[in-house]
Amino acid sequence: MPIEFYAACEGYIEKQTESAKLMRFASFRIAESMAGSKAIGNIERFWPMADDEKPKNVQPMNKEEYDAIINRHNIKVK
Repeated sequence: MPIEFYAACEGYIEKQTESAKLMRFASFRIAESMAGSKAIGNIERFWPMADDEKPKNVQPMNKEEYDAIINRHNIKVK
């Protein structure tokens, strides 16, 4: 797959992760205010997140791969 596709997906996933972190923090603070900070504990125990996923190392496309995509889809390049 082209590197541009991976970059677009990475941006989308990053946006989703930031939204999840925001909801996580707000939920944690609401739970703390309702039950008390001692009863809830820390945020990692309250709502663990999978941050240990390693990012993929994607190589840029070379000319042969690009030409293969162009030929496969019968795209005319001017």
